[in-house]
Amino acid sequence: MTKLERAVKAAEQLPEELREKLGDDLLHYIDRYLALRDDLRAGLRQLDAGEGIPGDVVFAGLRKRLGS
Repeated sequence: MTKLERAVKAAEQLPEELREKLGDDLLHYIDRYLALRDDLRAGLRQLDAGEGIPGDVVFAGLRKRLGS
């Protein structure tokens, strides 16, 4: 049994209101994970195509913005 299967089984023992909250939280987490994954893939494709911003420019901007 996977950890997810064990978690679902344990969640089935919780009150319905809490199960709904857990379900909402999990769906939100999954949506954010998938969106981030898609953004990273798109960014990598751009870098591979030579369309990215040079790293030194990016890091200089971060240093300026974050004061490091």
